[in-house]
Amino acid sequence: MKNQKISAVALGLALTAGISVSADACTRAFMNMFPGYMVTARNLDFFGPVDPSLVITPKGIAHNGGDSAKAAHWTTRYGSVVVYADGVFPMDGMNEAGLAGHTLFYMNGSQVQQDNQDKPVLESRAWLSYILDNYATVNDAVEGIRHNVRLAAAKLPVDYATDTKHIAIEDKSGDSAIIEIDNGKVNIYHDKNYRVMTNPPSYDKQLANLARFNHAKRDAIPTGLDADQRLVRASWNLQNLPKPDNKNQAQGFVLSVVNNVAYPIGIPAESDEQKVTDMYAKYSKKPENNKGIGTYWTTISDLSHQEYHFKSTFAASQVWVDLKQINFSAGQPVKTISGLNDYAQKGWEGNILAQAK
Repeated sequence: MKNQKISAVALGLALTAGISVSADACTRAFMNMFPGYMVTARNLDFFGPVDPSLVITPKGIAHNGGDSAKAAHWTTRYGSVVVYADGVFPMDGMNEAGLAGHTLFYMNGSQVQQDNQDKPVLESRAWLSYILDNYATVNDAVEGIRHNVRLAAAKLPVDYATDTKHIAIEDKSGDSAIIEIDNGKVNIYHDKNYRVMTNPPSYDKQLANLARFNHAKRDAIPTGLDADQRLVRASWNLQNLPKPDNKNQAQGFVLSVVNNVAYPIGIPAESDEQKVTDMYAKYSKKPENNKGIGTYWTTISDLSHQEYHFKSTFAASQVWVDLKQINFSAGQPVKTISGLNDYAQKGWEGNILAQAK
């Protein structure tokens, strides 16, 4: 099954009315086959690194679901570390309980939930925060999304598509779920075998396509960068991973999977991708860091060992924080590591928790 006839990095809902394209494509892969080594990696594929910062949030912080008069309100139950785009949009992270979440590009009709009309509104800029702040397991998060809130995509004036997303979540038990809005209906795919998420088409169509490759040999695995091809290739590579002997191998093995579906930096943009690049670029805080279409960074969420890693395309090295070293108790301040993508230029190496201010 061929992906929709639109480039995988040229989909989305632009900030300019009436235009329906966006240069945004990503991959999430969850290695959950080996007890004691529950590790996820995700790529950010875009035209720039979106000025990422790492925000460390303790318990007891008041959050809300957006600007709606009916927005949800809550106080954080679990501390978390989360990558924010442009300092305002939480897009990837994990909490102290061993639950991780990732927002990737997705669009299929109206991105406003039509049912749950009597529930508090949760706008897209709060989707990930709500999940990581309130829940310890995938099952609890799924039940919360089903019954406690009403999802609504909303745009923010930043150089990243904030309103065209779906969500992958996973926990330290190996459980996984994919959450999508299709023409106003929230569809949740909840199963530990849902290890890979990319972009449109809808996940049921992605799974149907993936089933065609259940017994495929290596020569039959697609090598392109369309969303359906990345999902098949990452799934095939995951199922062939050997059992790791230690956490470093586990992190390296899952990194090898997402590296195989990454976009080389500066890959030539198609015309629709270039139009979107031009539209979003005006919101960039650091336009000098926009180097064309590519995979700008990768995160690794090691749920078994409570480590969160960040790997920039601007560096050969990677950095991380150890959640076991963080005091998430109520009364602690929110801390931020700004300029996260520029760690190599700043001379940061290894564990960068000391850089949190």
